[in-house]
Amino acid sequence: MLARAAVLLTIIGLLAWQYAGVPAEAECTGTVRDAQGPVAGASVRYKGTSQEAVTDAAGRFRLPRLPGRQRVTATKDGYFIAGEDAAATPLVLTLQPLPTHDCDRYAWVDPSPDPSKPLQCGNCHQAIHDEWLQSRHASSGRNPRFLKQYEQMLTEHPLGADVCASCHAPTLPPGGFGEFDMREAAKQPPGLSGIHCDYCHKVQGPGTGEFGLTHGRYQLSLLRPDMENDHRQHFFGSLPDVDRGDDIFSRFQRDSKLCAACHEGVVFGVPVYTTFSEWQASPAGKSGQSCQACHMAPTGKMTNIAPGHGGIRRAPETLGNHRMFDRDPIGMLRGCLNLKVSATAGKDEVQVKVSLTADDVGHAVPTGFIDRHLVLFIEGYAGDRDRTAYHGPTLPNEFRDGEAGRSGRSYARFLADGDGRRPARFWQADPATLVDSRLRPGVTDRLTFGFPPDVDRVRVRLVDRRSWQERDETVVFDRRIDLRVPSP
Repeated sequence: MLARAAVLLTIIGLLAWQYAGVPAEAECTGTVRDAQGPVAGASVRYKGTSQEAVTDAAGRFRLPRLPGRQRVTATKDGYFIAGEDAAATPLVLTLQPLPTHDCDRYAWVDPSPDPSKPLQCGNCHQAIHDEWLQSRHASSGRNPRFLKQYEQMLTEHPLGADVCASCHAPTLPPGGFGEFDMREAAKQPPGLSGIHCDYCHKVQGPGTGEFGLTHGRYQLSLLRPDMENDHRQHFFGSLPDVDRGDDIFSRFQRDSKLCAACHEGVVFGVPVYTTFSEWQASPAGKSGQSCQACHMAPTGKMTNIAPGHGGIRRAPETLGNHRMFDRDPIGMLRGCLNLKVSATAGKDEVQVKVSLTADDVGHAVPTGFIDRHLVLFIEGYAGDRDRTAYHGPTLPNEFRDGEAGRSGRSYARFLADGDGRRPARFWQADPATLVDSRLRPGVTDRLTFGFPPDVDRVRVRLVDRRSWQERDETVVFDRRIDLRVPSP
């Protein structure tokens, strides 16, 4: 009888768990509300964890009790994140609605660390600031190569000034050509002269324009605070449980459309930037893998975004990097390219086979500004003499003196001006003349070259060039094959 009673009590206990929930001592329960009453559909979690509960129609939630977790947070679109001590009785999280108007009088916060100015981002987020400082976002308003082209463009198309500034320095004060003039960026504090923390974390969503035709700040919707009357900051971010009182969870921070505002741009009818549309057409884009998934991939080294300033320890895989590259830019380029080279010596010729594939990448290679290109050089040597290939692809006439006609391949976009001269600056070009020979994701370019039979060494180089007019380049790969038979 006692055994049967024990079994019956166990069954009753299991039914009670299933239909009435877990025992009170094993769970955390509470309510989420706003000034109007209960809030349904809010996301609730212990701070620093991924376990989530969603409030019901009466705003109620329940979470299993987690030892050591003392803070519970709640978030929903249109509200600031709320937080309370898990031990509070009753546990009520009150959501505050976001303001409905963007304040264009807002003074941007310089991210540079400065103890005398406690609101500056780098004071608390030193590691993130240091990563951002290595990014091209930080120098976008002061990049010498960009500014040189900008000055040249102004002589022919001064109305293009505002287009450039809308992406390269989106918080630049009005003035100069058009409404904004990039030359004013040099007068700003270095931390505010480019694309900085405060700007990106004030973006609440996409603008109302068309991607590619509406540029930068004009294609993003901001929500800046009225600090004169409200005194409450706004920070949109990708963590749903930062409950300082001025933080807002935003899925848009992980959406490729955030990047598209500046990385898709038709200027004077020319597709100067096409990374977003390339991503849309790629396997990565079609599968829903965002730009941020690669370019802000966690390094695995960061576990606290504000150590000593209220930050908590988090799983490193939840914290993205702010360099916009999971390593350095050339390292990331090398990581998405697979180069294979073989050389075979025959009686009539030395045959060199080369294959180059863009793998695990969500856009064409190279991408970005239209002038950027890769050049593959194939060189044969007999003793101390260069040897010209009998057959195989050669570099087109657009290349520099001494390079056109050499064995190799270009992965580039070419434009011609009204007189047919190539390469042309984008503001001088006829859009109909665009030729695009870049690598596509997952597609292998296979090349075969035949050199004279006396060739005893082969060199294959791939270099990255950011401009047609300048001579600087970075070596991506440099492979050498020695066909000489070692002496016994």
